[in-house]
Amino acid sequence: MATKQRANDRYAAHWRRLGLLPGAPDCVIKAAHRHLIEIHHPDRGGSVETAQQVNVAADEIRGQGAAPNEHVATHYAGEPWHVLGLMANAERSLVERAGRALASELESHPRLVARVEWAVKNFGRPMTATAQPRPQEPPRPPRPAAPPIPAAPGIPDGLVDRIDFGTLPWGSALTRDLRLTWPRNAPFGVEVEAPAPLVAEVKDSKALPGRFIVSLAVDWTSPELSHDATMRGYTLDGPVRLRWAGGGEATVRVRAILRYPAIVTASPDSLDLGTVRLGQRLRASSLILISSADAEVTIAPSAWLARVDGAGRVLDEPLRLAANKPMRVAFDVVWEPIREKGATSIAAGKPVRPTGRITLRWGEREIEVPVQMVVIS
Repeated sequence: MATKQRANDRYAAHWRRLGLLPGAPDCVIKAAHRHLIEIHHPDRGGSVETAQQVNVAADEIRGQGAAPNEHVATHYAGEPWHVLGLMANAERSLVERAGRALASELESHPRLVARVEWAVKNFGRPMTATAQPRPQEPPRPPRPAAPPIPAAPGIPDGLVDRIDFGTLPWGSALTRDLRLTWPRNAPFGVEVEAPAPLVAEVKDSKALPGRFIVSLAVDWTSPELSHDATMRGYTLDGPVRLRWAGGGEATVRVRAILRYPAIVTASPDSLDLGTVRLGQRLRASSLILISSADAEVTIAPSAWLARVDGAGRVLDEPLRLAANKPMRVAFDVVWEPIREKGATSIAAGKPVRPTGRITLRWGEREIEVPVQMVVIS
């Protein structure tokens, strides 16, 4: 019981710190938090300690309030400050901000919106005894003069309507920075909502007051990019929403074409060179590779095979495949490894059956093509 009482006392202090009645809706908590931070933020000449106390109070009671419609309906016949969830001596600027926040949440309840508007208009005027009997309250002390409200931030320099990443290969770390500068009355924070697979990071410049840098990049692990191997890419075209204190907001359209990783296939999926005589010149040129996108493929055959060009020259460099353009790859049989490994069988006049594989690697992927043949003396 003592622990519960201490918790209640702690929450009560947080409600009072924000100038709210216990149980005020979350939208009113948020409005009160922003109101006090705009007054006490160190960038506005306020106290660091007071700003921290306001932040802690808002964090502690966030989620503790009633739903906006339930709150207004419950206190419908109450005093104006009860309807809004504010202490009776709340400043006029906070009253209007809380009223706007509640009305926005209650758009589908016109009757409750009308009551909120009534509460804002009549805040500080007790209801008449005939309209709503109330026990007489002791006179309230005069409210201190409200500090001047700082000017709201305007539209920043550097804001654009559109950002185009162009075409990005799979896994690209390319970012785009949006540099926003408020020459005066800079907000204390900027919030960003970016559609998947975009991710956004906001940093405030330490060297240039009033400058915020919004960095946009692609999250290549996003479920939005669960790609289909038959598709060549993903088209991103969506809004990035920016919001800052004082009710400012803007939308930036972001576009990009994201290329899926290449899918390389080999045909046939295995090679059988048949029965050949030892030492016979043999070229296998029936392996055809095709890729769904441009790719650089490293080809590593078994020791008894060598990749060659049309003139019989051995090739070691990677093979560059263009999207959807088949390419034939040729291999010559190298007899020395076969003679060394099958020396006993060859001496006895028995067939030798070399087996191996051709390994194809690109990016972080690879496939193998099994190869076999029968050698007779």
